[in-house]
Amino acid sequence: MALAAVNIVLATLVLGGGRDDDDPVADRVAELEAQEEVRQVELVGELTQQTTAAHAGLLNVIDGLHMVVPSGGQAVVSPTVSPAAWHSAVGAAIGTFGDPPSGSTEFNTARNGLLLAIDLLGSAATAYESAVAAPAGPEQERLLELAGRLRDQAVAAWSVAATQLDVLNIDAGNGHLHITLPSRPGEEVDPHGGVGFEPSAEDHANHTGG
Repeated sequence: MALAAVNIVLATLVLGGGRDDDDPVADRVAELEAQEEVRQVELVGELTQQTTAAHAGLLNVIDGLHMVVPSGGQAVVSPTVSPAAWHSAVGAAIGTFGDPPSGSTEFNTARNGLLLAIDLLGSAATAYESAVAAPAGPEQERLLELAGRLRDQAVAAWSVAATQLDVLNIDAGNGHLHITLPSRPGEEVDPHGGVGFEPSAEDHANHTGG
């Protein structure tokens, strides 16, 4: 990996006590750093294209979930929605990102955060499927609530990762890029990382030992 090579050469340079103007080692360091910067710009461009493509399909999942577990509304079981289609969209979105490339910590953070958000959206679809299969009553209500909360967590994770991607694009010279994922159709989302979701200790109280 180029970045690792840069670090090794830098360490050699420090141990060697500095550089002269015509020091070939320092020149090599500068060359590797320039190559790494070019590679970073390329990776950011690729990730931006992947994120844009994945985002388009995920909006259909958001729309479907909003019909049955609306944010701030009454959750219901509906025969008109298709969790199978949601899973297909989630799988396609994950496949859009392909194999993980070697990138900077900031790049990896953005990419992994986006994939986490997509996975959480898939978990929301699974929770809704379980609610459909459950008999009407407290268990079904619990699963519907879980589906809605997982959807909100997915939106929150996406918001954080998309903010990191925005920063990467600014650093790459591309300017601001806001690829937001709403929790409900048509929602205005804070492009700077506001997510409208706070973890609750009560949600985990029944799962801790005592």
